[in-house]
Amino acid sequence: MTPQQLSKGANVSIGELTGEPMPRLIFVIETKALEGKDFGLDAGILILGDDGQVRSNEDFIFYNQPTGVGGAVRLVSAGGQDDERDSSGDLDDSLSHRDAIEVDLARIPESVSRIVVTASIDPRTDAEFGDTSLVTLHVAPAEAPEEPIIEYVVEGLGSERALIFGEVYRREDSWKVRAVGQGYENGLAALVSDHGVEVDDESPTDDSASDDEVEGPQDTETPRPASGSSVPGGVVEASPGSELEDETQPRTEDGHDQRDAGAKVSIARKRRPAALPRDWEERDSAYLPRPDRSEWQRARLFPSVGMKSSAEQEMRTTSILLACMETVPEFGRSVLAQAGAPRGRIETFTEVRFTLSGDEVRPDGLIRVSRGGKTWQALVEVKTGRSELNADQIANYLKLAKSKSIDAVLTISRDLMASPDQFPFKVDGRMLKNVELKHLSWEEIVAEAAIVYEHVGVGDRVRSRVLEEMLWYAADVQSGMWSFDDMGRQWVKVREAVKHKTVSASDAATSDVCDRFDRLARHIALYLSAFTGQKITSQPPASRVDTVSRAKQLADSGELFALLRVPGAAGPVAINADLSRSRIGCSLKTTAPRSGRTQTKVNWLTRQLASAPGELRITAHHSGSRVESTSALLRDIREDAGVVMPPDGRDIREFTVTMEASMGSKRSGSENGFVAAMTGLATSFYSDVVERVRSGRDS
Repeated sequence: MTPQQLSKGANVSIGELTGEPMPRLIFVIETKALEGKDFGLDAGILILGDDGQVRSNEDFIFYNQPTGVGGAVRLVSAGGQDDERDSSGDLDDSLSHRDAIEVDLARIPESVSRIVVTASIDPRTDAEFGDTSLVTLHVAPAEAPEEPIIEYVVEGLGSERALIFGEVYRREDSWKVRAVGQGYENGLAALVSDHGVEVDDESPTDDSASDDEVEGPQDTETPRPASGSSVPGGVVEASPGSELEDETQPRTEDGHDQRDAGAKVSIARKRRPAALPRDWEERDSAYLPRPDRSEWQRARLFPSVGMKSSAEQEMRTTSILLACMETVPEFGRSVLAQAGAPRGRIETFTEVRFTLSGDEVRPDGLIRVSRGGKTWQALVEVKTGRSELNADQIANYLKLAKSKSIDAVLTISRDLMASPDQFPFKVDGRMLKNVELKHLSWEEIVAEAAIVYEHVGVGDRVRSRVLEEMLWYAADVQSGMWSFDDMGRQWVKVREAVKHKTVSASDAATSDVCDRFDRLARHIALYLSAFTGQKITSQPPASRVDTVSRAKQLADSGELFALLRVPGAAGPVAINADLSRSRIGCSLKTTAPRSGRTQTKVNWLTRQLASAPGELRITAHHSGSRVESTSALLRDIREDAGVVMPPDGRDIREFTVTMEASMGSKRSGSENGFVAAMTGLATSFYSDVVERVRSGRDS
C-alpha cells in the first residue's frame, strides 16, 4: 500500500485508511543530517484536553517519562541510529536518526481531544532542523511498522530546535491525523510551555559534574524523600497542607490531579544514572530492607508460619496487601497509579459479595479511591504461588463491574508480562470498552514498595515500619508473592535445539522462550529500579512482527537479546544470551568525543573505567564504516592504547563496552540458574560500567 502523502495543514481519517476507528499506531520520526553534523533527536508526545493544554505533567511523554495514559502511549525503539552505506559499502557521512512512539487509540480516555507528536534536538549538540536534508513523519499500524499508511515530509526548516510534526485529533467518533510542521527556535521548553507544561529551568541536575568530580558511585544509603526532610529509616514528616494530608484537590474526569497540571517539570537530560547502594553486593535482594544486624530476630508483624492451604495463603496475602495500601497511602498511590487510578483517600475491602444474574459473585477484594465528590472503584482478583488466573472468572468480573458501574478490574499474580499492557489470560477486547482491566505481577508491586520505602520515604515511622514488614513478608516464599525466576518449560528444549542446530522459528516453543526473555528483561529493570530508586524500563517488542523476527533470529543465530533504558546512561543497555556458546553478556554503546586525537578518545574511555575489571571487552567503531571495528580487552588497552586504535589512522566514532559471563545451567532463579546469572551480570555491569561511562556528547 502506498502511504497517503500529506502536506502542511492537510488531514486524513485514520479509520478510512486502516478500516478500524481506533487502531494501535506507530509514529516514526526520521531525520537525515547534513554532512559533518552531529544530530541527536528525541521524540515526545503531548496529551491535550479540549482547552489545548495538558491535563497534568503525566501528559508529557518524553525521554524522562517514556510512558503515559496508563501505557496507551509509549516511546518505542525504531532502530536507533541507522548508519547508511554508499555503493562502496562505506558509511554515507549523512546519518539517519529515527525515534518512534506507539499510541493505542482505543485506550485514550474521552477527556483527551488531541495527541501532539513532537521532536526536539539533543541539547548537547548545536544542531538545528535546518542542518538536515530530510525530515519525515511516518504513521503505520503497530502490527506492521514497516508499512506506513501516512507520510509527511517537513520542508522549509531553518533555525528550529523543536518541532510539532503532527497531531491526532478527535472528530465526532473517529480520529484524524493532521500535518502541522510548526517549529520552535527556543527548543523543547518553548514548545511544551505553549501547551501548559511549566518547565523547571532551575531543577538541580548532575549535568555540571565533570568526569574528575565523580570518581565512583554516589552514596545512596540515605533515602531521598519526595517531600519534607529525610530522617533515619526513610521517614518523611508530613507538614500541614502537604500531599500526605491533601485529599480535596479537583481532578479531571479520569483522575488526573488538576493541582499538578502546572507543576514544574524538568526537561533536562540526566547525564549520570542513579548509583547502586554501596552495600548492594552484601544484600540478599533489591526488594529487601537492609538487614538488621541484631543478634536477635525481630518480631514480625505479618508472620507467614501456620498457613495450611493455598486458599489460606491467598486470603492472608490479599488482606495484608490491601491493608498496607490503605495504611501506607504513599505505597497505595504508587501501586494504583499503574492501574490508572486517581489520587485520593484509599479504602480497601476483602471478600466482597455481589449478585450477578441471580448468582453470588465474590471477588477477592475491592479498592475505593475518593476525592471530593468523585469515587473510583476497582474489583481485585488475586492469585498467589503457582495458582493461575482464570479467563472465564475475569470475564465474569468485567461483566459485574459494568453492571455495578465499577471503574476497573485489577488482577494480581506471579505472572510478570513482557509488556505492561499484556495479560496472562485471554480477554475479549469488547469487554474493555466501559471497564479498565489492569494486570500487575507481585514483583511490580513489591518493587514499588521497595522504592517507596528506600527512596521516596513514608509519612511517619509507624507507616514506614508497616511497609517494611510487608517487604519482609513478601520475601518469604510462604507468602506466595513470587518474583520472576523461571524461563519456562520450553527453555531446556530450545537451548538444546540451538546447540544441535535443530531449532525452528515456527515452533511455538521458540516464541515462548523469546517471550520469557522479554519477561526476564522486565525483571532486571524492576530489580535495578528497586536498587536505585529511578525508573529503569525494558524495551518490549513494538509489534507481533518484531516478535516473529526475533524468534527467527534465535533460530538463525542462537541469540536472545533485549534493551534496558536507564535515565542518565550514555545509551541503552543491551543484554543478550548466546545459547550456542552458553554465554551471557551486557553491553553499552557510547558516542566518542567529537574532538581530540584518536588516542585521546581511547584514554577518555579508560579513565572512566579505571576501577572496572580488566576482562571488559572494548570495541572501537571506525568512522566512515558501520562494519569496521577494533576490539581488545580493557587490561590490554591499559598497557597499550594502540591495540584498539584503527590501524589505518581512521578516527573512532563510537565505543561499545561489553561484559560477559557463563550462562547458568538451570532454567530457574536458583543460585546456578540462568535467571540468577543474568540478573547478577546486569547488576555488576550497571555498577562497573553504566554508572561510570558518559556519552562523548557531554565532553
